[in-house]
Amino acid sequence: MKGRWVKLFELLVAAGISVGFLYLFYRVVGFEKLVKFFTELNPINLLIAFLLYVLSYITRTLRWQITLSIKNFWKLFKITSFNTVFNIFLPFRTGELSFFYMLKKENIPLTETTLSFFSVRAFDGISLITVFLISYLMYIGYFLLSVLVIFLMPFSFYVFKGILHIIKKEKVKEFKENVLTLRNIFSLYFLSILTFTFKFTGFYFVLPDGINLSFLEAFIASSAGDLTTILPIHGIAGIGTYEGGYAGILILMGIDKELALISSVFVHIFILLGSATLGLFSYIFLRR
Repeated sequence: MKGRWVKLFELLVAAGISVGFLYLFYRVVGFEKLVKFFTELNPINLLIAFLLYVLSYITRTLRWQITLSIKNFWKLFKITSFNTVFNIFLPFRTGELSFFYMLKKENIPLTETTLSFFSVRAFDGISLITVFLISYLMYIGYFLLSVLVIFLMPFSFYVFKGILHIIKKEKVKEFKENVLTLRNIFSLYFLSILTFTFKFTGFYFVLPDGINLSFLEAFIASSAGDLTTILPIHGIAGIGTYEGGYAGILILMGIDKELALISSVFVHIFILLGSATLGLFSYIFLRR
């Protein structure tokens, strides 16, 4: 009974965040301006954005090929697509449970699934912070420091490897020695950086012609928007929280708040439609 009340409270909070953002958007920008900017979308740019988004799914899938015993690319692509859709549309990261459920159906041991999941998510965190720092440092003119960051950040993963070393279980030891090799660590890091680079570059192409954001400004905003996914509380389908990260960092950087809010909405709409499209593709063509 207590669990139901907690879930109801979480749902109400998520709904409140989303409704609050929509009201704020209406007051600050107005939906008529959003409609106007839709007429300025470039179809060629949208196609480029979607292709880059697909590439980000491919690099994510390649990471699972490294950490899991399943090597079938299309099977892992389907799992990646479904897991992403559930993560986006289900509240409070409960969509992550779909990953464990799907791999259980593939007869993958829970230990292997858990170790793979947390390893890849650790690389997500490290790489996301890396691309955010690099883009911001380049934006403020610290180019050499940004290069240093990209080479030093993968070594922070050894903290995670050290934590695994404490766990005295044979399966964990085997995973650490056979999967988390130096070569695989750098491969996972490189693929994670590519994932965010493809995705955030795609988000830049989503913006209508009338929105004058530089590539670095849009890239930094996309990084900040993705950082909101680690928050314990989200709006429904991320509505409100994602825009808060994306538009918030732009406003702090001195970008007009109306421009920042409109940009965040276009990127988030693309995320919802793009992930749903790839999920539907996987359901129709990769279900078997």
